[in-house]
Amino acid sequence: MKCVCAWCAKETGRAEDSRHPDTVISHGICESCLDNITFQKGVLLQRYLDSLPVPILVVDEDVVVQAVNASACEMLGKDRVDIDQKRGGDVFECAYARLPGGCGRTIHCSGCTIRRTVMKTHETGQPQCMVPATLNRGIPGEVSTIALYITTVKAGDAVLLRVDKKGRPR
Repeated sequence: MKCVCAWCAKETGRAEDSRHPDTVISHGICESCLDNITFQKGVLLQRYLDSLPVPILVVDEDVVVQAVNASACEMLGKDRVDIDQKRGGDVFECAYARLPGGCGRTIHCSGCTIRRTVMKTHETGQPQCMVPATLNRGIPGEVSTIALYITTVKAGDAVLLRVDKKGRPR
């Protein structure tokens, strides 16, 4: 199985796994990307995030966005100011985030794959790769469903959240 960095797409090696043929790709994060994310601050971190060609959000343990790259802004059709320090459900326009209590505090949130994946990575430190997720966007009663893949990696007290639309993972 081929191992590839989910952030820069550099091949990081091969893993022996008799269950998976050589055509299967496993994603992780290379030392260089992890070092840059862990140690850079402020403008340097933003410049680094913007250099990544995939949508990345840096979120805390409650899925509040701490930083976002240009690719994620483009995917979401929003400016950084509309994303920074907002809860994930508000950023992604989750239909349930509009209910009383808001993102993370409705009955639907316990089943949210994005939230559960981020929280699992934050709690365990274990990265999650290409986890299938669905996002119900809009307002209750007028919901459209979007299929996504979620990849998470812990970096310090934050979790890097990569979002790919299903059918277009890298």
